[in-house]
Amino acid sequence: MRIEFLGTADSAGIPVHNCKCEICNCYRQKGLINLSTNAFIKINDKIILLDCGIENISNIFDGKEIIAVLLTHFHSDHCLGLLRLRHSKQNITCFHPKDKEGFSDLFKHKHSITYIENKPFESFKIDELLITPISLIHSKNTNGYLIEYKNFKLAYLTDCAGIKFETIEFLKSKNIDLAFLDACYDERKIQGNHLNYLQASKLLDELEVKEGYLIHASHTTFEYIKNNKIVSKYKYINKGFFKEIK
Repeated sequence: MRIEFLGTADSAGIPVHNCKCEICNCYRQKGLINLSTNAFIKINDKIILLDCGIENISNIFDGKEIIAVLLTHFHSDHCLGLLRLRHSKQNITCFHPKDKEGFSDLFKHKHSITYIENKPFESFKIDELLITPISLIHSKNTNGYLIEYKNFKLAYLTDCAGIKFETIEFLKSKNIDLAFLDACYDERKIQGNHLNYLQASKLLDELEVKEGYLIHASHTTFEYIKNNKIVSKYKYINKGFFKEIK
């Protein structure tokens, strides 16, 4: 099993259009682009998408078998790619949290996508993986996912402004090997729809994860970290980050 990130930024991505900050200029000079946080799991030559917000995701995986999409929520930066992926010649199942409206006309014109509403703590299997949705606090109904492969446990936790007590206790009971947690903000912002890196680090400590990383960062967060020489306990990852799990 392999998990890899197609993007690790917030909805604005990096560089931000016409932004002249040090971070955005650096990305331009290096020819780098980091899009919104989206990842995928490859298992037995099959693909499971963790969110589907990158517009050309159908091209990225053209010729590959996508067996499922694990959607955290219906904000555009996590589901935009479904608008094109639904025209696939392959039938694809999208698991998602409860949401009456969804996004755009995805529920109205499903085409080759089958939508299955999941509920927190109700597990299901995909190939060799046991998937458990877990409720996250965000501006839209959002689920993270605990993914179990053999004896390995992975938590994908984006977008997130907090985690309820019962969810924390559930995750702690699982002895998580690897976790990715939203840390969009820097320490100047303590309230909003996302966590800052101090809040996220405290949560990862509380969850007692063996290996933890920060995701969903903004260019302003990176600029603040750079200018103030902040050293975070947990590392922000970039597009292309991957882990092989045996």
